[in-house]
Amino acid sequence: MQRPKPVVLALLLMAPFLVGCHKVQARVELKKGNAMYMNESYRGALVQYQKGLELDPDATFAWRSVGLSALALYHPGDESPQNRQYGDLAIQAFQKYLAAYPDDQKIYDYMMATLVNAKRFDDALAYLAKEAAAKPDDPNIQATRVRILIQAGKLQEAWQLAQQVPTASKAEALYSIGVSAWDKSYHDANLDHDTRAGIVDMGLKAMEEALKVKPDYFEAMTYYNLLYREKAKMELDGNARLQDTALADEWLKKAMEQRNKSMAKPAATPTPSTAS
Repeated sequence: MQRPKPVVLALLLMAPFLVGCHKVQARVELKKGNAMYMNESYRGALVQYQKGLELDPDATFAWRSVGLSALALYHPGDESPQNRQYGDLAIQAFQKYLAAYPDDQKIYDYMMATLVNAKRFDDALAYLAKEAAAKPDDPNIQATRVRILIQAGKLQEAWQLAQQVPTASKAEALYSIGVSAWDKSYHDANLDHDTRAGIVDMGLKAMEEALKVKPDYFEAMTYYNLLYREKAKMELDGNARLQDTALADEWLKKAMEQRNKSMAKPAATPTPSTAS
């Protein structure tokens, strides 16, 4: 059996020592990053955190700091390559951190918000689909999926999914669809008549169902009124136009009555504590 050469043997003996040195130096870089982050020097902090992870890839907790630094530098709506790079880096860092610490809800929320702000809607929806499979009884997951579909401009898919939202969150999900339908009809001058009519009808159905779930929903009443006014604009028959306008007025009146009723409610009287 051939004996190891002295140089090779020395390197083998030094390997644990070198690994230990790298870990110590990694902590030094990460601490520098923390100091820069606290001073709001986010670019410098980002560099230091990345150096630390290069020296010690096992320091997976530091991906959280990478993500937060990149997120501090990211500005939603800015489509410049540099800004998009910060958004992508924040998402990647949060993903790596969550792979090691999956129960950190705050970081998960940051990641989802960044995906939406970066308009990576399909990625956000994919995460929510997995979450829905893991937590089928969570009433908020489907409602969140509906909101993201709306932001992605997929109103028809949002409408279909809203039918599956549990009752606890259904009214708000349907309301969101109705508001988006009104917004699309009111602001998009390029819609043809049939497309606009389909969108308005969807919005009216969404508000109608929202009010069945939550009859005192003031905001839904208000937009029900606005959607009927959008429908009235498209009517070619004068009598139909007057009928739609009358319905809009009726729901506006109901909305005002509901608001006045809510404002007239007396504030809850605090229950006095009793001495033991």
